[in-house]
Amino acid sequence: MLKLGNLVSEALCPASWAMTVILTVGCMLLGPAAGAAVEDSECLFCHGDVNFNLKLPDGSVKRLYVDEQVFKASIHGKEGCTSCHDDATEAEHKPGLKKVNCSGCHEEGEAYDKTPHGKLLKSGSNEVSGCSDCHGMHDIRPPSDPLSHVHKTNQPQTCGKCHSNPNLVKGHLISVANPSDSYLKSGHAQAISKGNLNAAACTNCHGSHDLLSSDDPESKVYRKNISATCGTCHPQALEQYSKSIHGRALQAGIKDAPTCADCHGEHDIEPPSKATSKVNRRQQVVATCTKCHDNESIMYKYGLETGRQASYMDSFHGLASAAGSEIVATCASCHENHLILPPDDPASSIALGNLPKTCGKCHENAGPNFAQGKVHIMPTDPGQWALGLVRLAYILLISAVIGGMVFHNTLSMARKALTKFSAELSERGTYRRFTRGMTIGHLILTISFTVLALSGFALRYPESWWASLIFHGETGLAARGLVHRVAALVLVGIAIVNGCFLLFTKSGRRELGYLMMSFRDLRDVVFNLGYMVGLRKEPPKFDRYSYIEKFEYWGMWWGTMLMIATGFSMWFVNVFLRFLPKVALDVIALIHFYEAWLAVLTIVVWHLYYMIFDPHTYPMNWSWVTGRITIEDLKERHPIEFEREVKADAQKEE
Repeated sequence: MLKLGNLVSEALCPASWAMTVILTVGCMLLGPAAGAAVEDSECLFCHGDVNFNLKLPDGSVKRLYVDEQVFKASIHGKEGCTSCHDDATEAEHKPGLKKVNCSGCHEEGEAYDKTPHGKLLKSGSNEVSGCSDCHGMHDIRPPSDPLSHVHKTNQPQTCGKCHSNPNLVKGHLISVANPSDSYLKSGHAQAISKGNLNAAACTNCHGSHDLLSSDDPESKVYRKNISATCGTCHPQALEQYSKSIHGRALQAGIKDAPTCADCHGEHDIEPPSKATSKVNRRQQVVATCTKCHDNESIMYKYGLETGRQASYMDSFHGLASAAGSEIVATCASCHENHLILPPDDPASSIALGNLPKTCGKCHENAGPNFAQGKVHIMPTDPGQWALGLVRLAYILLISAVIGGMVFHNTLSMARKALTKFSAELSERGTYRRFTRGMTIGHLILTISFTVLALSGFALRYPESWWASLIFHGETGLAARGLVHRVAALVLVGIAIVNGCFLLFTKSGRRELGYLMMSFRDLRDVVFNLGYMVGLRKEPPKFDRYSYIEKFEYWGMWWGTMLMIATGFSMWFVNVFLRFLPKVALDVIALIHFYEAWLAVLTIVVWHLYYMIFDPHTYPMNWSWVTGRITIEDLKERHPIEFEREVKADAQKEE
């Protein structure tokens, strides 16, 4: 008996000496019963102690506590401990009894061994323990018991212990990441939560002890078997689906044919009445049916036409559906839900003879005229030649009328632009604001910026149609990077020249003085906004450069410096990564990309407005080419500069 006392003493982790003494005495009292059948009370004398732990050879501690009340309430409570632990022939036993073999009593073990779970267990994987993974250990209850781990209300949590574990899902290449959460949103789960235990839970679809992977032909969720699995609860739908073109095609071996899961979803199946359901009236049109019927690669294989969704949306039904109608006909209204048949089948709901009846479900007293003409309006279909003629006639009419308008207005705009250009080009009645060097520099900057934008976005969006058009073929692809870098060097050159001009020449420093931001600019912003909304009668008076031009100029410098710094970092990436980590390069690349967007949008929204679309300059402010501005424009747009440079000179001459 001291031997058992020493064993128990070593097993307590930690345990007090007093407890050791009590256990030793208890074992001595049990001594005379040695050789008799071990009673549950003898097992629970040790295992019923919450502090009873076993120190394993690897240094870890295994908890061996069994809750007596839980065990007694379990399905095995009346069988006794040794009915499962049959190698515990004496109360005094060595640590590490053999693994319980449930198959000794339960014939389901043979089926379990063929499942992915059983195969993992046989391979020695520590990720599965066998029956206890699903049923529990000492708390096993019948499936009908709400406290059972495999009761329908508890299956999502039981299965989810593994199947919603991201590490296990990735490790075993399971295609569904979090089925438990998806299932709990489904109509099946909602029905069970309301007390309908006839609704499907995990084992209804996947099986329990005979659960097999979806690529196994014997699996309940094998593609060909899904309809039969769903049909155990939905027999009428199964009967109709089996007769449908989809069901017959699937059984014939056409893998593209849809099953129940393709239309209704897998775990997140919702009733059609819910807006998020895949078979909701709206979703049928925009997502579910079009997933196949607008897929050209699938439809081409079977000689079927695409464009059905587009033709539906062009129809009265489609327009009403897009407007939010909940009663208008959608795909299933005409083609049926499960008994979908081709139009040449006499039993089809869209067969010529059946169309009045089908349409009559919504349109009272529908007659033969409802069957005259195609349902899907497709003017490009040779069979709908009347629609094709109307389409062609209007394409020609629209091209002629709108093309003529564009031609007329283009001539008008060109004439006005040339008239304004001639006026600003002449020295008479104009004032030179920019030197020839400034206009040439601006022209080079414009070209380099445009080339940088086009080549840069072509590098970022190589599959876009315009990128393929500009940089066509292998030669064009190879040229994108070279063009972008050459344009970048030109931009650097322009920046250096402009900087030297501003800092090292007398006229440049004078220009810089006019460009510097001041408190007056802030005041002009407030005054100009007040004028725009009608709070002031007159706009503020601007000098050589308004706050609008100053903001754009210094924004150009900011963007240029940032793009040069980030661009050269990516150009000479090997040198950059000698000093900084890759994450810094990633940040720089992102800055370069978004700064490019900021620059382009600023030019389009801000600069082009004031150069072209501003009523005072439309159709073009030609000063960027001529360097000149009319005296009238100078007086109106830059009155302070007019007073200082033109009016003052005129007074001196007088």
